[in-house]
Amino acid sequence: MHEREQCRRVALGLDPPSLLLKRGKVYSPFTGEFFTADVVLCGSLIAGVGDYPGQAAQTIDARGAYLLPGFIDAHVHPETSLLSPPRFAEALAVHGITTTISEPHELVNVVGRAGMDFYLQARTGLPIDLRLMVPTTVPASPFEQATGRLTGDDVADLLAREGVTGLGEAMDYMGLVGGQPSAALAQDPFRNVIDGHAPDITGRDLAAYLIAGPISDHETSDPELLLERRRLGMWILVREGSAARDLSRATPFLVQHGTERTALCTDDRNAAALAEHHHIDGVVGALVRAGVALSDALRAATLNPATLYRLHDRGSITPGLRADLLVVDDPSFPHPRLVVQAGTLVAKDGTVTVPLPATPALVSTPFHLSVARPEDLAPAAADGSHRARAIHLAPRTIVTDERIVEIRARHGRVLADPDKDVALAALLERSGQITAAGPSPNQMGHGLVSGLGLGRGAIATTIAHDAHHLLVTGIDPEDMLLAAQAVASGGGGLAVVDRGVVQTLPLPLAGLMTDLPVDVVGRRLRSLEAAVADLGVDFEEPFMVLSFVTLSVIPRLRLTLGGILDVQAQELVPLLV
Repeated sequence: MHEREQCRRVALGLDPPSLLLKRGKVYSPFTGEFFTADVVLCGSLIAGVGDYPGQAAQTIDARGAYLLPGFIDAHVHPETSLLSPPRFAEALAVHGITTTISEPHELVNVVGRAGMDFYLQARTGLPIDLRLMVPTTVPASPFEQATGRLTGDDVADLLAREGVTGLGEAMDYMGLVGGQPSAALAQDPFRNVIDGHAPDITGRDLAAYLIAGPISDHETSDPELLLERRRLGMWILVREGSAARDLSRATPFLVQHGTERTALCTDDRNAAALAEHHHIDGVVGALVRAGVALSDALRAATLNPATLYRLHDRGSITPGLRADLLVVDDPSFPHPRLVVQAGTLVAKDGTVTVPLPATPALVSTPFHLSVARPEDLAPAAADGSHRARAIHLAPRTIVTDERIVEIRARHGRVLADPDKDVALAALLERSGQITAAGPSPNQMGHGLVSGLGLGRGAIATTIAHDAHHLLVTGIDPEDMLLAAQAVASGGGGLAVVDRGVVQTLPLPLAGLMTDLPVDVVGRRLRSLEAAVADLGVDFEEPFMVLSFVTLSVIPRLRLTLGGILDVQAQELVPLLV
């Protein structure tokens, strides 16, 4: 019998349901109310909401509890969790996430089409529905050189695949405003949902950006810019990630104007944050505590993202829709007691209750480290004193600034100056595959970083958005080389060095992910961060902050293989001024 015919019979009370949730307080995002009812399921679907006194294959007593639709993370790059897809899904399911709108452009930048194929295979059998967006900007801008590529044919083919929801964030916003869309965005812009990426764009530039097709933005938290976007009908995605934490700044706007055309997302959140903190469930709670109406906060986590991404089969507890729902004790702090995804109980009391599938095989990504001399990691300059540009970092944001610093050079190389909070930075191409089309394999970009507080040692990472080459920052070039070698020996990952390798976290899946559980990865990451703190760094999430030093589509200064990029001016600028 067809599932919907079975559900019809269950709805009429003719057949028993597969699961009965008895007398819970059901949330309706349409009316904003809670009402007491039974909810009956038939396989993967909701069959009825009302009074169902009969027997069921399984019954859950929900009296005194609240029944919510499953939460949807409206925009996330799953690789930045550092976790393989099964481990990522495991970490999210316990927080009531039943659907993610996932754009794996980190992996695609490294391995190309094979990265999308990996996630298409990996999404099967997970305790969440990992929906995919096809990356539109690989590399993120003309100033980045990525080893991975997606062709127009790849994009067209991927959009037709099961589990693909639309086109990922249009990151090269300057290109779109200037009339130079990527091949993926040059098609009919309103045929597919297109995620936006519009930091500080306003006025006529915003109008030009919207004409190109993007309908959302997760890069803005300024109340005036949020209001401008709301007035124009643009969807606002309120982001609370590990480094980019916009919730507190955006909340006053939401208190005043509500959550119409607003959804919640994490964008980039690492394993430690996933293991220690709440996810969208915690964001909902924070909004309510700040004064956002409970129904508005819940709607932003459920029906709104489903509407945005045209997922009309979910987002509410409605007969005929997917049976994605949560049992919580307090809707104003909705950490779930039980999580049902597509009719299956997938998590109970913080533990996933279904087996995880194996991680699929991923194409190999050989690590090529051509630098052999420590001095090559420092910028070249004539001996003496100079004025130079430094990429200045600040806490709780991924936006950088330009800081002009006084530096010295000796033996033809720039010296770090920890007393002035100036560290060396080098970006190394790690695949050995970028040749005639870009920098040669042994070419690297050099720069300076300030604001980090690094007093000695070095830090290395292959989490370096978006092309994910090898980023090394440090005071001593010998430590920097040792850190680079430590990362290379693990096939990619993170390393902290202080006159000897202190700690590493290998990320063998393309230098981005590991198959270890979230709690193990979280502990090791926090241990690395403690080692970084011993070097003088007083930053929350230092690796996440550093990972954005290289992202060429966020203001203001960034480090690329070609050198220092002024994002607003859209040009490479010299280190020395």
